[in-house]
Amino acid sequence: MNDDQDLLILTRFLNRFDPDVEGRAAEPPPADVAARLDRFAAGEADAAERGSVAGLLKEHPEWVRYLAGAIRKRA
Repeated sequence: MNDDQDLLILTRFLNRFDPDVEGRAAEPPPADVAARLDRFAAGEADAAERGSVAGLLKEHPEWVRYLAGAIRKRA
């Protein structure tokens, strides 16, 4: 697979979910993490950075919402 296919699969997966309507708002990721997520969303992250971002998202699943928004802005 290439980066475009990876992003397409992730975008299709994320589009299946409706936005949450209850609960408290999640804090956005710190600026340095947001920059890394933006690079990932743009398909500009190399393999090592993609692996690192995957680890961050596993530790902080609330940041998936930020990533989804970044991907949607690019679509």
